[in-house]
Amino acid sequence: MKVHLTTLGCPKNQVDSELMLGMLTEAGFPIVEQPEDAECLIVNTCAFIDRAREESVDTILELAKLKERGSCRALIVTGCLTQRYGGDILTEMPEIDGILGTANLSRIVELVRQAAGRHDWATSAPPGYLYDATTPRLLTGRVPYAYVKIAEGCDMGCTFCAIPQFRGRHRSRPLADVVKEVEGLAARGVQEAILVSQDTLAYGRDLPGNGDIAELLLALGETRMPWIRPMYLHPAHVNDRLIERWARARVVPYLDMPVQHGDDGVLKAMRRAVTARRMKEIVRAFREAIPRLTVRTTVLVGFPGESEAAFQNLLEFLDEVRFDRLGVFTYSAEEGTPSPAYPDQVAAEVAAERAALVQEYQDRLAWERGAALAGAVTDVLVDGPSEDPAFAWEGRTAGQAPEIDGVVYLRDRSLTPGHFARIRIVEVEGYELVGERA
Repeated sequence: MKVHLTTLGCPKNQVDSELMLGMLTEAGFPIVEQPEDAECLIVNTCAFIDRAREESVDTILELAKLKERGSCRALIVTGCLTQRYGGDILTEMPEIDGILGTANLSRIVELVRQAAGRHDWATSAPPGYLYDATTPRLLTGRVPYAYVKIAEGCDMGCTFCAIPQFRGRHRSRPLADVVKEVEGLAARGVQEAILVSQDTLAYGRDLPGNGDIAELLLALGETRMPWIRPMYLHPAHVNDRLIERWARARVVPYLDMPVQHGDDGVLKAMRRAVTARRMKEIVRAFREAIPRLTVRTTVLVGFPGESEAAFQNLLEFLDEVRFDRLGVFTYSAEEGTPSPAYPDQVAAEVAAERAALVQEYQDRLAWERGAALAGAVTDVLVDGPSEDPAFAWEGRTAGQAPEIDGVVYLRDRSLTPGHFARIRIVEVEGYELVGERA
């Protein structure tokens, strides 16, 4: 049976998809690139916020049409949507032949074998699954980087976030197992390991004697992996010892730390366990410890109780910290979380206006920061062919995480994708850079 898998959502979902594809390939199922060629379609869904759920449902319904006019005989839905809503998905969407949650990925082979002849096959095991370095994995991107999920779940309990409901409590992979996976990826030619989880700085706290994230980073520095990039760092877990050890670790000078807000009242209501002042201190300390550090964050506007004064506090916070990269989101009321019941809900149009103001501020800063890069010489990882036909390739500096931070466009056709090149930045346009071989 030919299988096609569509992945929606975050890099953590991409890892899950690659694991399922690895298991299916090992079991002998041919994987096809086009859904029209598949006999079994799998959709790995996201359910983080409203827009993600809508995209998941729209994708399922669109692919379901291939059961009527294509070769498809079975449609399977996996991921956060099914883990969160379970059998209700089958009731609401009879087009689906089977579901699988995030907690039991290893059953995907069994499900594909049965799906064509067994309607409504489902599993809704509680969150608990963790893959290891021996789990088969088929890397889907034709790129020189790979995501490595070092832990699963979250214990923080932010009042706007439903992730613990369908990803469970925080569970870390053993340090030696993560090191083994990263070493194996390096042996396959991967040039950058991007460490992801719901709460990366909580790594190791649940494993007696396993150390912490800094110990993991120091250990990964002994591997052959050229670039190591940790993502999703909760500021509440940072202390001086962590910063000191982080500065000694062989990781790219890049800090991805979602602050979510800059007003203490809103931060308390969000249950972020950190103050605006403390986050300023953390960023300042990291910048002092690590030369040429790029700092990325995300902020959430429109949270219940976010007054005009609170929003102004956020703008002042951003103006003082001056993040190099920033993503802004509007609040989405999530079922099962405390915040939808909070008083003083913010109108959607007000939240949208505030998000636009934050993005406008960050865009101005991006142009300013970008202009300072003109003429700089730096290492660039050549990812692959450029989406812009005016250039042969595109790549990234250490200060650019894939898919979220812009790229460096490269004209030189003699460059080799999947390798590093010494590049001089010759043009800057906001988030995008143009480079030539130095």
